Amino acid sequence: MAQEPQRNPLANGCQRTRGNKARAARPGYFRQANNVEWRWCFYAYNRLRAIMRNSVQSPAPTPFRSSLKPFFFLCAVYLVAFELIAVVVFSRTGFIETADFRCFYAAGTLARTDPSHLYDLARQMDLQVGLVGAENGWLMFIQPPYEALRLAPFSLLSYRTAYLLMIACNIILTIPCVLLAPGPFSNRIDPWQPAPGLLFFVFPPFFWAIAQGQSSILLLLLSCAAWHELERGKNFNAGLLLALALFKLQIVIPLAFVLICWRGLSVLAGFAFGTGIVGVLSYWLVGLRGVRGFLNVLEQAATAQVPSTMPNLRGLLYGLAGPYLPRFYFTILTVALSLALLIWITTLLPRKESDVAFALALIAALLASYHLNSHDLTLLLLPIALLAARPTRLFTISVIACFALPPALLVLSGHTLFLLALPLFALVLLAAREPVGRATYAA
Repeated sequence: MAQEPQRNPLANGCQRTRGNKARAARPGYFRQANNVEWRWCFYAYNRLRAIMRNSVQSPAPTPFRSSLKPFFFLCAVYLVAFELIAVVVFSRTGFIETADFRCFYAAGTLARTDPSHLYDLARQMDLQVGLVGAENGWLMFIQPPYEALRLAPFSLLSYRTAYLLMIACNIILTIPCVLLAPGPFSNRIDPWQPAPGLLFFVFPPFFWAIAQGQSSILLLLLSCAAWHELERGKNFNAGLLLALALFKLQIVIPLAFVLICWRGLSVLAGFAFGTGIVGVLSYWLVGLRGVRGFLNVLEQAATAQVPSTMPNLRGLLYGLAGPYLPRFYFTILTVALSLALLIWITTLLPRKESDVAFALALIAALLASYHLNSHDLTLLLLPIALLAARPTRLFTISVIACFALPPALLVLSGHTLFLLALPLFALVLLAAREPVGRATYAA
């Protein structure tokens, strides 16, 4: 083959001619090219490196933490405003005495003074009436025994002071939630989140969880921590964190099932280890008698609440067909469809990106939970933030429903809250329709 004339690659500003492009497209051209053509490739490579080096030396974008100033400011304002509402409004209307916190306060007192009778319902009722008041009834404490250890310090204060302290603790817990998942909670969600972290303060279930003194925000924090560990490839740590959240076992057990099927035995090992710690603490606190009492209370609580007030699959089935089905067949149908949903989700997760997969797992756990209150939808903040990086029309409609429906349904009737399961199913369909992609987690 004839020698091509020597050309200086710098003469034309390193621009390829049409002839060069045509020759480069021929098979085996680079194997037959002379040294001049190879020098051109090295020159282009060095120019590309120089361009990348200059881009690295350009001014860096504003760090995420510096953009958290609106979040911290609004968090402080929200804390002060909520405390004022509790003192001025809740105390005058008697809401403080009817809040769910009354059973937690009594449980903390029993854990500190008489732990063996923690699940003695007569003892719970007498203590709530004596500490809080008889005019507003009483509530069963149905959380595992180790949860009462966390509540014991609050019982050292008067009931109203402890309630105000619980409000402050729940609001402050939003800070580590955002710090553990800075990427998702920095996604812009108009109009709900114009700046990082502001999504919390406009979500109705978040407000309800604080007002009731519930532990839903602590569950959200542990879920954010588990997601953070999964992103780092620390599957054992993620399983351990999930086990510590077993105070909401009706949500955590389906979530653990899905994550174990997704990530494998390392999550199972961490979850088993954490469950052992929780079990030992619970047995140490209440003994065998208390464990039996806990199982008895769970059985009674399973039939105490009307399913139409639950925003999950069980509530949706009851709202649509529950009154027309015998109780036995309704239970069988609920369990079968919940298992089918969880199994279907586990088949999707290996083909999804890790953020979409974790969002799917959380929403599926909420839908498949046997018992779910409206304030437990606080956990939905993390999947919404994770899916916000892929905004679509269906996502926008679903988010609007998640924010607008809860107060509207609560005003109409508490027995229509099962309709909140519809936007959750819409989010599941949205995540399931995401293009198949390779997961970003470590093997």
